[in-house]
Amino acid sequence: MMFLYGAEHHLLILSDTIDAEEHGHSFLQLTLSLEDELEIGVEGQVVGCSGILIDSNVVHRLQGAGRPLLLLLMDSTSDMAASFKRYIGERKYAVLPTETVRTMSELVQSEHPHVKDTDSYIAFLEQLMALMGVERTKTAITDSRIREFIQLVKDCTDSEHSVSLYARKLSLSNSRLSHLFKENTGIPLSGYMLLHKLQKASYLIFQGLSITDAAMAAGFDSPSHLAATSKRLLGMNAKDIRKDSVFLQVSCLHERYT
Repeated sequence: MMFLYGAEHHLLILSDTIDAEEHGHSFLQLTLSLEDELEIGVEGQVVGCSGILIDSNVVHRLQGAGRPLLLLLMDSTSDMAASFKRYIGERKYAVLPTETVRTMSELVQSEHPHVKDTDSYIAFLEQLMALMGVERTKTAITDSRIREFIQLVKDCTDSEHSVSLYARKLSLSNSRLSHLFKENTGIPLSGYMLLHKLQKASYLIFQGLSITDAAMAAGFDSPSHLAATSKRLLGMNAKDIRKDSVFLQVSCLHERYT
């Protein structure tokens, strides 16, 4: 069983099918093994641990198939990622203390079954962060244009997700929209849109659409583009998303922290 939670600035996945080839991406990545110690390749070295935090653009490989894992992918420029980065400092990664991971794993086992909506998800996420000693930064969006933009993206019903489309609707230039979005959220617009497309494709697959139809409806160039993005960011093929999976789209910017 896989559980996938999609928010504006991160994805959280609980699964025992994650098996990612060597890759790097722009997200800060937290990986927790909910049972035994795992081995993860980082920059060509094998690291044995129960939990690890890897900085963005660091090449790594995660072979977790058959082992229940929690994977948290955070946009590297978000306030949330900045809070976690204190664990890394100037290093490329940081191994979490075994006792901390054990306590976090116990929390996942006891509290995750109660996650049913945005509020319960945020409460769950904040408990995990508290166990790591990470204080949640609440992003307040004060610009009404960015609030409207987020709502437009959430309500989109077609496959067009270009920045220029939304910029025109808001009477802004592309660069101005990107600047205002980053200024208000701490998240680069390109990363937000990529997460949105991946979330939308996953949701459509859960609704019963074929991978091809879901990819095109979500704004990917092709099914192979969706497959490559899913494999690179989630460590699984798009077809694996369909198998015994639950997807919940949550909002941590627009609804909870305004």
